[in-house]
Amino acid sequence: MAGNNPFCLSFGKEPDRYVERTENYLQISEMIDSISPSNNCYLIMGVRGSGKTVLLSTIANKYRENSKWAVISLNPGRDMLEMLASGLYEEENLRNYFTKASLNLSAFGIGINIKRNPPISDIEIAVKKMIKIVNDNGKRILITIDDITKSNEIISFVGAFQNFLSEGMEVFLIMTGLYENVYSLQTDKRCSFLLRAEKIVMKPLSLMGMKNQYRQTFQCSEKEALRMAAFTKGYSYAFQVLGYIMWDKECSLEEAVPFFDERMAEYCYEKIWDDLSAGERDIISLLAENGEMRTKDIMAKTGASPKSFSVQRDRLIKKGIIDGHERGFVDLMLPRFEEYVKLINF
Repeated sequence: MAGNNPFCLSFGKEPDRYVERTENYLQISEMIDSISPSNNCYLIMGVRGSGKTVLLSTIANKYRENSKWAVISLNPGRDMLEMLASGLYEEENLRNYFTKASLNLSAFGIGINIKRNPPISDIEIAVKKMIKIVNDNGKRILITIDDITKSNEIISFVGAFQNFLSEGMEVFLIMTGLYENVYSLQTDKRCSFLLRAEKIVMKPLSLMGMKNQYRQTFQCSEKEALRMAAFTKGYSYAFQVLGYIMWDKECSLEEAVPFFDERMAEYCYEKIWDDLSAGERDIISLLAENGEMRTKDIMAKTGASPKSFSVQRDRLIKKGIIDGHERGFVDLMLPRFEEYVKLINF
């Protein structure tokens, strides 16, 4: 079709066509905007391609437009306290606060050497002083970290953040991650603080929202737009992939399916499969062959005990790969994931 493709295949980039997660946005914004928030830390979890990064970016961009907030995004692979200090200092409207307070950050290569005050030599103390100055000037701080994994950098930063909260500072943290990575971090005794963090699990996109976006983009009938939306099963990345292919190739839904399978396998499903345990793969393989199954039938075929199956089932649900809302039954949640599994098991 003529013009730029309004759909996007790049992870994390906010596309022209996407379905807003208003419920999730309001859940976070109403909490951190309150006078006495009950929680200052939020964990957004979901399977790859579920829209975690887009939601995080939407929140960060909205709050960057608010003069009462300073928003700093950190790279989890670097020294995040130094990044936070640099990020705060680079905010032009905050730099004057630090200059007026004669805060000497020259030991970290930030700002100038204010000779009348000795340089601060501990980065956590420096950041703490910076946050207090920002708070004293009527601003709150929002820190965002995308795609966390258990690392020394994250563990060190979480410990420092907990210290900031213990001193009553108005600072908030939103992190995204795969369920297994978040779980690994939470169960580390040095990060037990995260067990009390507010958790947001990414759910399927609104069927109505997807239908409306497809209908508006392709000028198709409501029935066809609904058929396209249902095909994606509400999986955020699948919504983008299908739209991208149909726009790019000017084809029907049926004609797009082979290209859809190739894209999903290459960009998404291969990595999801690689991250599964052997027991989880056995369950997924059975569901791929049979569709929705009774849990007791899966246990009978795999030989899993009720206890071990319960653990695997719970993990697959939290990972966003299977649907277990109907008691005693489970089914795959990802569109045409069964075709990928059948192919690699062939």
